Amino acid sequence: MPFYHHSPLPLDSIRLLRLLPHNGYETSPVKCQLSACPLLDSKTAHVFDALSYVWGSGDTPYIILIDNREYRVGANLHAALLHLRDGFVDRVLWIDAICIDQTNMAEKGQQVHAMAKIYAKAGRVIVWLGEEVANSDQALEAIRMSANSHSTAPVVDETTKQAILDLLGRPWFQRIWVCGEDLGTAKNRILTKRFP
Repeated sequence: MPFYHHSPLPLDSIRLLRLLPHNGYETSPVKCQLSACPLLDSKTAHVFDALSYVWGSGDTPYIILIDNREYRVGANLHAALLHLRDGFVDRVLWIDAICIDQTNMAEKGQQVHAMAKIYAKAGRVIVWLGEEVANSDQALEAIRMSANSHSTAPVVDETTKQAILDLLGRPWFQRIWVCGEDLGTAKNRILTKRFP
């Protein structure tokens, strides 16, 4: 099967990835379609979600299909795509590793420069923190409950505090554009403010 190669991207456009349903077979290959659309200075609305995730190592051991051609992605992105695809409906996404031609330096520079606008135009931003682990549901539920609570009283025990710290220790939170300050300080402030 031939490999996918990006077509030239028109000025003031981005590519959007249509993640196709798995049609009842969750182990079936990830199938997608990629198309360009005017967006950056367009008044035309395109409903899409932007994916924020950690690329991981430079290894790309997984193959997905874009327009029936093979395209290599990293393990973390592959896991995210498996979790994001539906059994029945398409999902439209903007994912930097796929929607930007990583071999075209001019395009890459232009698209990276426009990323704030791309994320702002997205219907929502999906944050992929990685695969579920034993205490991640507990941490997310505690954070959700705390966000909905008007009380400043402690709402979690030591086990839940540790679950939250484990969650905040994931690589996504280490990225420089996620935190504008030292992560350790941010963790301490979160835990002392909401979970004394």
